[in-house]
Amino acid sequence: QFGGDEVVQAKAGAGSATLSMAYAGYMFTENILKAMDGQSDIVQCAYVESDLTDAQYFASPCRFGVNGMEEVLGYGELTPYEQAWLDKLLPELKNQIQKGVDFVNK
Repeated sequence: QFGGDEVVQAKAGAGSATLSMAYAGYMFTENILKAMDGQSDIVQCAYVESDLTDAQYFASPCRFGVNGMEEVLGYGELTPYEQAWLDKLLPELKNQIQKGVDFVNK
């Protein structure tokens, strides 16, 4: 949520995070196009519908192929510290997902 702010702070106020976001979008698109062209083992993180958590959607590593997203990969074993933060963020994430779903269904 505040990644852009962190980039601006790291640049000591001498720029914006626009280039970083543009480059991330470029890399994601480039890799998805490679996967759709038949290149194998393309893994990109994406915010997708999954059952990794009790939230309907979650950002996860995903394997992409000629048909788009083919498999949601697990995020591995979490440390107790990471699990505590995941448990803390899930209620708000689910709340935000519901707001999006409600908006789309209006």
